[in-house]
Amino acid sequence: MRWFLAHDTNRLPHLFRQLGLFWELSDRSGEVRPWVEQVLPGADALPTTARAELLWVDLVTANGVGDGAAAHTAAQRLEPLLAEIYDPLLEGVARLALGWIRPNDGDYEGALREASDCLEVLRAHDEPYWTGLAGVSVGGLEIATGRYDDARRHLLESRELADRFGFDWLAAWTRTQLGTVALARGEFKEAHTLLDDGLGLSLDIHSPRNLGLILVAFARLALAERDPERAVRLAAAAEGLRGRCGHRLWPMLRRGEDELRTQLREALGPDRFADAFAAGRKLTQREAIAIARELHAPVAL
Repeated sequence: MRWFLAHDTNRLPHLFRQLGLFWELSDRSGEVRPWVEQVLPGADALPTTARAELLWVDLVTANGVGDGAAAHTAAQRLEPLLAEIYDPLLEGVARLALGWIRPNDGDYEGALREASDCLEVLRAHDEPYWTGLAGVSVGGLEIATGRYDDARRHLLESRELADRFGFDWLAAWTRTQLGTVALARGEFKEAHTLLDDGLGLSLDIHSPRNLGLILVAFARLALAERDPERAVRLAAAAEGLRGRCGHRLWPMLRRGEDELRTQLREALGPDRFADAFAAGRKLTQREAIAIARELHAPVAL
């Protein structure tokens, strides 16, 4: 990468695209972001397809590190190019990334339509990882809009792809989301099993991002178990972990976490909530995992 940055930046957009799967699976948006920023000033001089490849990686990595302004700018530059390229897979993953950031403007329905269209395109081209990621994106947006049965169907499809091809990052995320659906459906024992599986996978692959997502899901489980103080500490630990690792919450998950915090604040009252949240943010990863594992599978009432 350093050689191309020094000698031949015109080749980098396609190289970025080819490495995109590796970066996604190894959670490396923060590492990649400075390289992308070095190439962006020359974007307008690139051929259309190369420019679209570069702006797609720009959008994905900006979203990955939580830079909403940069992601919005990349989206504005990328979207007009999609009618000019003749690469269905590039168009599919680009539209998927556009769908990821629409919730920044509160447009969950538009994001769901975009992600659903991308899912059909990617299925048709037999692209397992991005199809799985599109499916879990659709499922996450369906959770955010209260379509739990539809979400479960899409998440099960994505889990099957992740398990079949060994995409452990995606396998852990699908279990986290399926656990959230199970909680919403009152299937607490199933939720506990799914979250335990997702936690184990995330620890195996050393994925701080997945750990943050799973800690929030365990916070929902703790609330269902009528332990709101533990739930606050777990939700706060997830935020602290993200902050220390340079991650931010994906836009499509923001509504759900905001709703969870509102429920927890109401359960504890403002002062107890603030104290528990401050304590939770200071927890180490090891301490937060221990608190999550202390939960036993609650019994549905």
